[in-house]
Amino acid sequence: MKSKQARFVIGLLIALVVVIFAILNVDPVTISFGFTRIKLPLIVLIIVTLLLGAIITMLLSNSGSKKDDKKLSRTAQKQFSNLKVSNDNQIADALKENEGKKQTK
Repeated sequence: MKSKQARFVIGLLIALVVVIFAILNVDPVTISFGFTRIKLPLIVLIIVTLLLGAIITMLLSNSGSKKDDKKLSRTAQKQFSNLKVSNDNQIADALKENEGKKQTK
């Protein structure tokens, strides 16, 4: 849990630095897309680029974790099945021992 809090605080600090940097850069710039040119304040370009980077990071980070969760789930199911079989065998052995003790009495 501490690592999540640390990552959150670091993320907030980086966001604060980017916002301060963007506020200090309000001069208009020309952006060329090859077929057209757009003139807009640098602050808008910085914020839009930051948001696009965050969206791309979020999309890419979620795609791998689902596959890992499925693999982990399959492994956990196999381990649970093996544990259940082992427990069933132990119970069966205990019942056999109990039956053997009853017959010897």
